[in-house]
Amino acid sequence: MASQEPLKILSFDGCGPGGLANLILLAKIMERIRVAKGLDYTPRPCECFDLIGGTSTGGIIAIMLGRLGMSVEECIEAYCLVAAETPVIQRKLMEHNGAWQVSSGRALEKAIRRAIGEWCPETECMLQIFCTMKACSFAINHAQRRWS
Repeated sequence: MASQEPLKILSFDGCGPGGLANLILLAKIMERIRVAKGLDYTPRPCECFDLIGGTSTGGIIAIMLGRLGMSVEECIEAYCLVAAETPVIQRKLMEHNGAWQVSSGRALEKAIRRAIGEWCPETECMLQIFCTMKACSFAINHAQRRWS
């Protein structure tokens, strides 16, 4: 029986501003991979992991690293651009009449479009990414309702 190499999975949770800490930690891991494999460059996560996924802001990171093939450094730069423009990620939640209010999804989408535009300049590419994000969001919401 032939042995198969196990799947290498990279997963991010919906961590808001903690996403930056996860990316800094991932940069250290990627550097260790570089040294362990004797490479003269730091590999991109999409070259080392079979599956990259995440929820919420972790899903945004997963798309940047997996679908767009960004390096960790490029992802940190784009993530910081998104965080600077999006109060949700900054966790600037304000209490109003006993209910938490956050910025709209449109503000987040606009920030993401601006941040990843360099890596995804074609309209078709951007459409695929936002359709993927919306389909995943729909699937997760549907599953949550089904199992609640």
